[in-house]
Amino acid sequence: MARSKNWVSRLAIFFVFLSLVFGVLLYRSCSRKTPPPPAPAPSRTRVHEPRRTPAVPRDRTRPAPRTTTSTPPETPERAATSAAIAILIDDLGNDAAAVDHIARWPFPVSVAVLPELPASGDTARTLERSGKQVLLHLPMEPRGFPGVRPGPGVVLRSQSDEEIASTLQNDLDTVPGAVGVNNHMGSAATADLRVMRAVAGVLAGRGLFFVDSRTTGSSVALEAAREARVPSASRRVFLDDIQKEAAIEDSLSQLISHAKREGPAIAIGHPYPTTLAVLDRELPRLAARGVRLVTIGEVVK
Repeated sequence: MARSKNWVSRLAIFFVFLSLVFGVLLYRSCSRKTPPPPAPAPSRTRVHEPRRTPAVPRDRTRPAPRTTTSTPPETPERAATSAAIAILIDDLGNDAAAVDHIARWPFPVSVAVLPELPASGDTARTLERSGKQVLLHLPMEPRGFPGVRPGPGVVLRSQSDEEIASTLQNDLDTVPGAVGVNNHMGSAATADLRVMRAVAGVLAGRGLFFVDSRTTGSSVALEAAREARVPSASRRVFLDDIQKEAAIEDSLSQLISHAKREGPAIAIGHPYPTTLAVLDRELPRLAARGVRLVTIGEVVK
């Protein structure tokens, strides 16, 4: 019995010792593991990030602050302006003061220079150097000729096709840099299809465009130009039929309204002091009125 009790005591001690060893090993194993991150933190991040994303497109729609960009901010001057107008000043040639005045404008106004005048060449060169687009203001036969005379270098219905072509070529030579032609007077000549076909043939050969000043409702100028594949357009408004500032401002407003409704539009004015005074004021304001000032060539093409 004593021997059996000793054996049981030794076996109990062995199991106690074995339990202690396993306990130590288990404690070391657990202490070496890195505690997992708290569960709530990732959960909050995943929930809130998608809610912030809609703010990004809204931010892009706001105009950039004036002080944080090198490009001008969205203002009336830079607002989307699909409407375009062109302004053509006719009858230039000998009025040096008017030429100097127009040359100082930092705007793409176009100019039409009469041929065969003492200052035609100098006028064309001065205005071209100032950045203006130059046209030949071609004298053409009006109703009432010869009582009404357009000046030197005139195209007449009595001329043959060859004479018309020669007259036009000579006129172009006196207006250097001309990229197009518009008619001076011409209520009779522009209504004559033969005459206008002869004119269009020269323009096609020299790669020039034509602007119909529209001095008569019977004009066939655009028909002849299109037959000859000459880029062309017609005048929409005369700015200064009435030489008063209020009337000129009203004509300009009509031009802008037409351009906004129907597309690019051309106005013709003259170097009258009243016209120049109105344009001095109004040209800088055109962008704020929702229109772009472009050259005649841009409208025609």
